[in-house]
Amino acid sequence: MAIRQISYPADYENDRKLRREHRGGCALVIILSLLVVGLSVVSMALTARGATLVTPKTAQMIVEQIEPLIPPTLKDNGESTVPEAPVATPAPQKTAEQTAAPAKAEPSPTPYIPNPTFMETAASPFTETFEALPDIVDAVAPGVVSVINWQTLEDLQRVVEYGSGSGFVITTDGYILTNQHVIEDAERITVDLHNGEEYDAVLIGADKTSDVAVLKIDATGLTALPKGDSEAIRVGEFVLAIGDPVQTELSGSVTFGIISAKSRRITIDGIANNYIQIDAAINFGNSGGPLIDMNGNVIGMNSAKTITAGYDSMGRTISAEGIGFALPINRVWEIATQLITTGKVERPGIGVTIAQRNANYATEDEEIRPYIQSVTEGGPADQAGIQVNDVLLGVDGIEMSDYSEFVNYIQQQTKVGQKIVFTVEREGQTLELTVTVGDLNQLP
Repeated sequence: MAIRQISYPADYENDRKLRREHRGGCALVIILSLLVVGLSVVSMALTARGATLVTPKTAQMIVEQIEPLIPPTLKDNGESTVPEAPVATPAPQKTAEQTAAPAKAEPSPTPYIPNPTFMETAASPFTETFEALPDIVDAVAPGVVSVINWQTLEDLQRVVEYGSGSGFVITTDGYILTNQHVIEDAERITVDLHNGEEYDAVLIGADKTSDVAVLKIDATGLTALPKGDSEAIRVGEFVLAIGDPVQTELSGSVTFGIISAKSRRITIDGIANNYIQIDAAINFGNSGGPLIDMNGNVIGMNSAKTITAGYDSMGRTISAEGIGFALPINRVWEIATQLITTGKVERPGIGVTIAQRNANYATEDEEIRPYIQSVTEGGPADQAGIQVNDVLLGVDGIEMSDYSEFVNYIQQQTKVGQKIVFTVEREGQTLELTVTVGDLNQLP
């Protein structure tokens, strides 16, 4: 087809002005289009699984930063049309329409009734020998679930999918294990099964110290995963990790590795636990999922990973690969049994962090003794008058020189409600302070 050449009209100057205005209008349309596309990209990026959780304060900051960018022509009747800030979560994600807030769960009309017979519906160990990894996956994958944590963001005035992780079924009638940090502060908890069915879950109990939580859904005939023996594992054994590492499309992902160490004492958020170290890939949404041995048994609960190995001489981060951690199933099962049969776990604590100076960095005249590094406001130690930097000399008349002695004494030799006497040194004076041991799970 021939190209037609159109000559300029007679009024060239006026037409040139019109063309400039036309180009300006086109440029404005293009800029607005790019802005809309940019906002969409930001929204999708923020809702990607595995991203950092958006807190209410962060959500408000996002709204405040975006609103000035919206031209007046995009607002209707003076009301802002700024899109609601999405919430990024560490497990399967749906679109904004799909994650519209469900109704807030009403309080249970009846208190939890302890169930001492729950083991009657627990799974028995597999009797067959698996010949290949896919056979193990086929057998255990239906027992792995997604756990969704719903919370209200005040700035958005609605309940949103605040965070999520993984979990696994331990009885055919709906008891489920996951990490406490997966469901922390949840107003509503939902569980997505392997077959796509969704259930509201009741929180039976949670223990912050061991990072274990037990959920219950109203379902029967579920695939329960059998408990293994985490004491019998050996370094170098093959293991599988199953869970939701990033987003919905990747739910039920399987990773493979070996046991790198049987017992690593790791402190996370100020709480120390013993973990199984593994090199199978673990990501944010894997928390609460099962670690499986080659017999199809659960030997651990995937809970954490190390993403940095330290810093180089220039202060730059040295990344770490293949360093994941799982809570041993024997310990997890012990806590879960208490939660199911009694509805709670009482753990002695006084609300302090105890530290000890490293002898390599101490001055010649500095005594290497444990001291109080921090005190929980309103906790038992605070109420008893214990203060930061108090030097610890002993408890109940027993002299102690190492911080671990104090920690072990409180955790293993005391009970909730018991009174103990701390001997401390403060500004050259020796003081005896009586502390009533509290429940660590109930401390502020």
